[in-house]
Amino acid sequence: MKNWYSIKNRHDGVLDISLHDEIGLWGISAQDFIAELRAVDNIKSINLSIHSPGGSVLDGLAIYNSLKGHPARVYGHVEGIAASAASFVLMASDVITMPEDAFIMIHNAHGGAMGDAEDLREMADIIEKLQNTILNIYEKRTGADRETLSEMMRAETWLSGDEALELGFADTLTEAIDVAAKINVFSKHFKRLPVENTNKVDEINTITDFEKCLRDAGIPKKLATALTSRAKVIFQCETEKPVSELTKLVERLDNLKLPELN
Repeated sequence: MKNWYSIKNRHDGVLDISLHDEIGLWGISAQDFIAELRAVDNIKSINLSIHSPGGSVLDGLAIYNSLKGHPARVYGHVEGIAASAASFVLMASDVITMPEDAFIMIHNAHGGAMGDAEDLREMADIIEKLQNTILNIYEKRTGADRETLSEMMRAETWLSGDEALELGFADTLTEAIDVAAKINVFSKHFKRLPVENTNKVDEINTITDFEKCLRDAGIPKKLATALTSRAKVIFQCETEKPVSELTKLVERLDNLKLPELN
């Protein structure tokens, strides 16, 4: 089972929470998340780190309510993107920071149903209620005009750091971190992305380029170095010799999620 979050008690009254993958769906349920959150006592502040494409609306709402109702002060930070359900989980934060080139994405609630016309009408009513709940969350946190927010959701809107700050989705900005590679990890979840992926396979001409591509894709340094060393052996290449064969290996690794090394 995929562990899409981590909760770490620093024993100084601070709790670190990382949401760095899908919310709910095939991961841990919101019920388990809430149980872990409630199991930690004497917490004065929560550092909430988000880099997520979103996921289950119901799980997201449950997590939002658990954080919003927690007595600790919540400091939210967008690591790369806070999209869909992750965007309204972020709204539970008392203070929100994000890099200048990070993004928050909001859109209408999605869902589906099978059955007769009555079943479909019932599902449409449920989706509309969920959508209004999410809209209420955005409106309360940002103070933005409700009609404007509703139109932004309908259009599926990606907010840059400056736009999020202007509309009240963020309180402070930090320096840009080049989030294009971070966002590309979740490209399969979206029809379009707000920035172009900079890690193009056809730009790899040397072993050094290959290792840099792995690092930019979020693979830990030790693992990237090990993969590069192995690639040198497999393809019997010099360090700076053009190695078009390595592009094939990058393509194979493109959708591969690898564990970070400690």
